[in-house]
Amino acid sequence: MITRKLGSIIRGQATPFQLLSACILGSVLGFMPGWMQAPGAILALTGLLVVLNANLALAGLVAVGAKLLALALAPVGFAAGRFLLDGPTRGLFEWLINAPGFALFGFDYYLTTGGLALGGLVGVVLGGAVVLLVGRYRRKMADLEQNSERFQQFQSRKSVRLLVWLLAGGGKGGKSYEELLSRRIGNPIRVLGLVLVILVAVLVVLVNQFATGPILRAGLQRGLEGANGATADVEAVELDLKGNRLTVRGLAVADPNALDTDLFRAAQLEADISTRELLRKRLALDRVVVSDASSGETRAVPGRSVGPTPEPVVEPDVPAETRTIDDYLRDAQKWKERLAQVREWLEKLSGPEGGSGKTPEEKQETLRERLEREVREQGYARVRASHLVEGRPTFTIGELTIEKMRVAGLEGETLNISARNLSTHPALLGRVPEIAVDSSASTLDFRLTMGRFAAQPTNNLIHFAWRGLPTDRIAGDLKIGGQRPLQGGTIDLSGTGQWGRGPAGIEIDFPLQATLHNVDLTLPTGDATKLDEFVLPIGLSGPLDRPRVQVDDSGLSQALLAAGKQRALSEAQNRAGELLDKEVGGQLGEQGKGLLNNLLGGQKKPR
Repeated sequence: MITRKLGSIIRGQATPFQLLSACILGSVLGFMPGWMQAPGAILALTGLLVVLNANLALAGLVAVGAKLLALALAPVGFAAGRFLLDGPTRGLFEWLINAPGFALFGFDYYLTTGGLALGGLVGVVLGGAVVLLVGRYRRKMADLEQNSERFQQFQSRKSVRLLVWLLAGGGKGGKSYEELLSRRIGNPIRVLGLVLVILVAVLVVLVNQFATGPILRAGLQRGLEGANGATADVEAVELDLKGNRLTVRGLAVADPNALDTDLFRAAQLEADISTRELLRKRLALDRVVVSDASSGETRAVPGRSVGPTPEPVVEPDVPAETRTIDDYLRDAQKWKERLAQVREWLEKLSGPEGGSGKTPEEKQETLRERLEREVREQGYARVRASHLVEGRPTFTIGELTIEKMRVAGLEGETLNISARNLSTHPALLGRVPEIAVDSSASTLDFRLTMGRFAAQPTNNLIHFAWRGLPTDRIAGDLKIGGQRPLQGGTIDLSGTGQWGRGPAGIEIDFPLQATLHNVDLTLPTGDATKLDEFVLPIGLSGPLDRPRVQVDDSGLSQALLAAGKQRALSEAQNRAGELLDKEVGGQLGEQGKGLLNNLLGGQKKPR
């Protein structure tokens, strides 16, 4: 089959234009890194190959060889892409990357842009060589046809013609080699190919009407699983391009730390979508409304982990006098997993490190360092020139509203969640991302802002308050001296602090205040006392998923001692007052009781 294909190319009727165009288009297609990186470029090149009257057999052979060559020359193609995207032609490609339609071609991938240039160069050289080879062959054969009687007799034998057909395929279709030499371009358009492209365009429209939902559903499910690290179920997705509306039904995302429960579940999600941004390979949801949402519900079928297993976190060395959550929580690992999930979310909200709002004193990763790191981590094909994405981020949520969300562990209450200006590249959006969470009974209050992306940059702030939290709900996780220190009553937690990227990822500086109400306290010595109200300041700082805990032990001991003495004194006063009223109150009268109260530490003696 290979010899027949090669023979039909050399002996066939293809003009130099058809041979050269086949080599160029086949080579460029072979140098494309893949469908995920360059869907628009692959579709355009394939359509051009079909419409132009290029030799399809030659294009196919060249594409296979070019693909093998592209794998071997990946570093060269990447370097060519760097020269084009970050060199003298940066302005042109920057416009193409952000232009509607052209953004789908994948010019933002270094290997796509470099492959276009390198593949085109290889195609021109190879095409020139093929045209020269075929031209020489045809001139030689034309000379033999005209001037060699022996050759003419040899060619006239049926056995020779049959053998040539078996080994070298079809010939020139009854034309002489002299006629073939006179044809340089021929018909540049393949009519059947043009009809095929039109039919494919009609098919795409039909697929958009009837099959867009399943395609989007599969894509959304893969994206959610990749971002969350666990199973994501999507019942249906509907996209109305005319009405600029996206609807998602039956969404359930498993908790990666508890696969038998759902981290988030919603009956329906509706969003206004920008069609223009879709043509720029960006997803912009102007207003997202979530209905019937919940968190922490048990799954009918447990989920599964998706993606690589996270590497174990190496605990940093801390001073001996510094304590962590391991020193205060019995089940510290569970809290670390929860905080690690929050850290990942904040890192995604912060966008790439280059646009995360670092202070000038912090070391910035240069473009070269970033590209070298991403090549090591992802390979040449997946590295993008993300710094050339202008105007809008690749994913944006203008406004998000979730009302009456049910949460396990918050019985009798629901949450209202609102968020604004969430995106993959906050620095490009030019507006401050904000998240607010309120409970229906006002027991829970959470605020998060990213002030580093404001017109006048400020600190990233986080505010948290939880009022009336039953002490017994969290007392089981606390440990002081190896025993449970608190029982009964309630605790109010509140604090406002700062957060941002640091050497260890997301780091916080969060002073937290815990106010205990009517709590039974058991000291490590075994002594017990009841605290009517006690304020405990706690300092949290360092990496979010393994923060350092700062509690003034001496101040805490003095405050507890003072609280205990006050409680004992108050009980003694109350008891003495009861005895006085019962035994001698009537004999001493009001003046006598006042004097005894002064002796017991009550009112001051009148002067």
